[in-house]
Amino acid sequence: MGKATRPESVPAVGVNAMPRKRVGQVSREERDEIRTLFERKNALTELFRSLAESAQVNSIIYEKLVADLGAATTRQSQWWSSMNLKYGWESAADGRWEIDFDDCSIYLLRSA
Repeated sequence: MGKATRPESVPAVGVNAMPRKRVGQVSREERDEIRTLFERKNALTELFRSLAESAQVNSIIYEKLVADLGAATTRQSQWWSSMNLKYGWESAADGRWEIDFDDCSIYLLRSA
């Protein structure tokens, strides 16, 4: 099951919105841990996009960035797996989890 996080507490809305259901909550410390991982992955992704558009890409830096992005993605996935084992959240083959960073709630999003 794919997993994702959202930095805001805005409910999913719109034509392509996925229905979401609250399935649990994490501690503030756990929330802070995934927020740090989320922000790191986003920053690396933005840096990757910027470098990919540049004609002056240093291959050593590029390969380091690819490795760091892969590691950040793995750590984020491991966090979700660990929390799922700890809390036993509901899951679905066509779903993914997201976190509301404001209140530490975990939601299951399913394809519409």
